[in-house]
Amino acid sequence: MIYSFSRLSLYETCPYRFYQKYLLDKTEPVTKPLALGKAVHKAIELKINGMSEHEAIIEAIIESDFHPEVTYEEIASLMQRAPKVSGQTEVHFVLPLGGGIQLQGYIDLLEEEQFWDWKSNWRPYRANDTRQLALYAWAIMKIRGISQIKGTLFFLRFRKAESFMYSYSDTNEAREWAHGLAEEIEMKKSCLESFPDMASSLFPSMPGSHCKHCPFVLECYKEKKYNC
Repeated sequence: MIYSFSRLSLYETCPYRFYQKYLLDKTEPVTKPLALGKAVHKAIELKINGMSEHEAIIEAIIESDFHPEVTYEEIASLMQRAPKVSGQTEVHFVLPLGGGIQLQGYIDLLEEEQFWDWKSNWRPYRANDTRQLALYAWAIMKIRGISQIKGTLFFLRFRKAESFMYSYSDTNEAREWAHGLAEEIEMKKSCLESFPDMASSLFPSMPGSHCKHCPFVLECYKEKKYNC
């Protein structure tokens, strides 16, 4: 399995949901925030690369698979709030973390001395409240052979930027976090092959506020994993 920040973050939040989604390959419904985020990212990418705003929005609607809650107007509003910047868009990387484990990610915009990640959600947060930017910074520093890079979250709804200048020590901590979680998952997957009845103990549910957005919450409840 190739890991990403979102996969590792999901496992850390709730191993049971990770198990359902990535090991049992159960499909989750595409919510409006997910579809809108995907559409807005595509629209900004295309606009940066020279496409007209109208054409970019049409392509973004197609990218969202015509999700009924994603509108032309909302995509346009969020796209127009992005700063006027240029660089490489949607930069994909796959790098070894160690021990045969690989990490992948998509960097929304990469400039010479800075990279950007667009956010369409309603709640802004600080750059280091998650390890996403630090992992992306680690990847860029490794690929380019540099010792520091500035990472910026840009919250489109608020036109608000949250930035941090990453050094080797900052990014290495994030890499060790990712490697440790990935090794733990790989170990549990090996145990599961020999002891399939241990799935619930190897990948337990972690009840919390995130449960209200989880498509597997009823299964949790039925299996007495979830107390409400």
